[in-house]
Amino acid sequence: MSHEEKNTVLQIIIGIVVNIWVIQKTRGLYASGAMDQADAIQVWAETMFWVIIFAIVAGIIMAIIGTILFAIVETMITGEADQNFISDERDKMIASSGNRVTMAWTGAGFIALVAGIKFGYDPVDTMVVLMFCFSFGGLVGELVKFARYRLSI
Repeated sequence: MSHEEKNTVLQIIIGIVVNIWVIQKTRGLYASGAMDQADAIQVWAETMFWVIIFAIVAGIIMAIIGTILFAIVETMITGEADQNFISDERDKMIASSGNRVTMAWTGAGFIALVAGIKFGYDPVDTMVVLMFCFSFGGLVGELVKFARYRLSI
């Protein structure tokens, strides 16, 4: 498994953890009634601000630990460590396809936000949809990258 494939696997794991956490935090806000109050957008924004900060820090820590664990396991299995950290043209093409999928989800989220507001949905609900599209889109983009690595297309 190449270095980029290992990074993609780590990003998928991080993406799953972050998506689950975003869903739980959002469900908690709705369950507590915070999303029905007059300051719901402010409460949601503050919560998502801290979720984003925590997700970035946790993502960096998980990536470092995951990279170290991959290296240890690979050394134990094969007896040698992968020293090749070079990204070639294939890696760039695969990353580009993952980025396109992520951007498509992001664009769909923005369109859903605008359409939701136009058709009278609560603005905080459309913001939740947008945030979910951002977060889920990043995960789907990483899954597409992993699939392309595994299928060699």
